[in-house]
Amino acid sequence: MAVPPPAMRPESVRRAVRPVFVLACLGTAAWIAAIFLAPYLRSRSSDAGASFLYALFAPVCHQIPGRSFFFRGFPLAVCARCLGIYVGSLAGLVLYPFIRGFSRIALPAGRLFLLASSPIGLDFAGGLLGLWNSPNGLRFATGLLWGPLLPFYFIAGVTELLLWRTGRRKPSRGLPGTRPGPGLDNRGEKNVK
Repeated sequence: MAVPPPAMRPESVRRAVRPVFVLACLGTAAWIAAIFLAPYLRSRSSDAGASFLYALFAPVCHQIPGRSFFFRGFPLAVCARCLGIYVGSLAGLVLYPFIRGFSRIALPAGRLFLLASSPIGLDFAGGLLGLWNSPNGLRFATGLLWGPLLPFYFIAGVTELLLWRTGRRKPSRGLPGTRPGPGLDNRGEKNVK
């Protein structure tokens, strides 16, 4: 039985995945807290802090008040769909250790990505084409269905990048589960037989 290279051993991967996981949890929780902090500060007449937070979220969300939930009488810093994505991402992070564990790096199946993306994609396309105007609850729900999948891509990608940058792993040639090119093995290296 061949011994895997040091970077591919579960303990090496575990050492790389755990800090990425912890930082992703802390970052996501802080991001969601800031979404609610913006209207809270506005309600307390702290316009400078609220304006800063609303401006922070403006590049990632349209912030249309009619498409947002309200907190303390003011719209959240993101729309209902974006809030669903972020809350779903936090839920995905909570589930990550139970589903994927810390001893391997792997992306979810492409079919799962397409399945989870279908509701949000259809809802977005229908609204864009003027076929319907979804209520905020449905926008939130479609984001909530899609969000849990995102940490599985984020953690795998950042961990792979860290392992590559520290020289403990060669960069992947394609996604896990895909076939290597002609003459290449599963890690993208020349197949010598």
